[in-house]
Order: sequence, then C-alpha cells, then structure tokens
Amino acid sequence: MDQGEYYISMQTQTGWTTILESFARFVAPPAGSRVLDVGTGPGALVKLFREQYQAEAFGVDADPLLMAHALHYQAIGEVFVCGSVYQLPFQTKQFDVVTATNVLYLLDEVLPALQEMVRMLRSGGTFVMLNPSPQMTIASATALADERGLIGFARENFIHWGEIAESKVRWSPKQIAELFQTVGLQLTETRERVGIGLALYARGMKRGG
Repeated sequence: MDQGEYYISMQTQTGWTTILESFARFVAPPAGSRVLDVGTGPGALVKLFREQYQAEAFGVDADPLLMAHALHYQAIGEVFVCGSVYQLPFQTKQFDVVTATNVLYLLDEVLPALQEMVRMLRSGGTFVMLNPSPQMTIASATALADERGLIGFARENFIHWGEIAESKVRWSPKQIAELFQTVGLQLTETRERVGIGLALYARGMKRGG
C-alpha cells in the first residue's frame, strides 16, 4: 500500500470519516463561502464542505501522489492543488475559512505555517484546526480502541495516532490561545471530541486587516 492508498484507506475505512464529519459540523462554513483545507490529503473534508455545506472549498497538499487520490473524489478544475504549507499557492486574503486537520502539531516550524494560513484569510475570517489533545496517548487510544471494538487497520491506525501524538506537541486551549494571539487570531471556541476528548478542535478569528 503506497502513501496515497494508506491515506485514502484511513479516510474511508476507519472512524476517521466520523471525526471529519464531526469537525465539519464544528466548522459549519456558510453556503457560498470560500474555504481552504490545508494538508487536505485525499480531500475528504473538501468533499464534505462542497456537498453538504455548498461551500466553495479547495484543498492543498504538498504531496502530488495524494492529489491524484484527491481527484478521485472530485475532479473539478483546480479544486485540489499542490503546495507547501509554508508558501501556499494562493493570493492574500482570498478565503473566509481556512482549516487544518492533523497538520500543525506535526510541523517542526509551526509559526511560519500558521502565519501563512492566516495570510489566506480575509479580515474577520476564521481559522479552524483539529489536533490531538493533551489526553491523546498510546494508552488512551488503546483504551478507546478496546472500548469501541476496533480491529485490523482501524485499530492500528488509531493507536498509531496516539503514538505520533506522544512524540509531538499537544496544545491545551490556553496554549492555543497564546499561539493564535501571536499570529493575529483571537481564539473564539474550543471543543474536545473523540472518547474522553482525545481530539481538540479550535476556532480563531482573524483580527484587523
């Protein structure tokens, strides 16, 4: 299984679909709004935004192989494009909403990436992210996998998420507020989801111009 096949399996054969649907409800982009999903992978979230919310959604990812799989979902012109999180291939202030799921916590240089995402936002626009919460560990992921009877790829993938989370940063709401403030965002809402709150959603509004 290549990387593209792995991620498309993750987004279609595991509970990740349910998590993305929950996150999409949290984002709730207005119909007709312009949305950019950064680190879109195979593009499942873009598909949700377009089909269920009638948003003008786009996806960007650095991996061209994943883009090939993204086009499996929706081959609509330039809906999916390749680009670095540190140099997004769009003009400044083009979007009402920017999303990033399981992206920022993986990066070695968080601030430049977050600044670039904020650059995409119009004044008053919102940035919404999903990352593992401080409660996400191998042990907590294993416990939830046991509780929900996950087996095979779904179980392996979920516990692997806990393993990665333990090796990376896991921000608290307070830390997210401080991070957002650094780049001109005001934290407006956080929400814990997945079991005891293993995933943390956060929404911030762009201040100023």
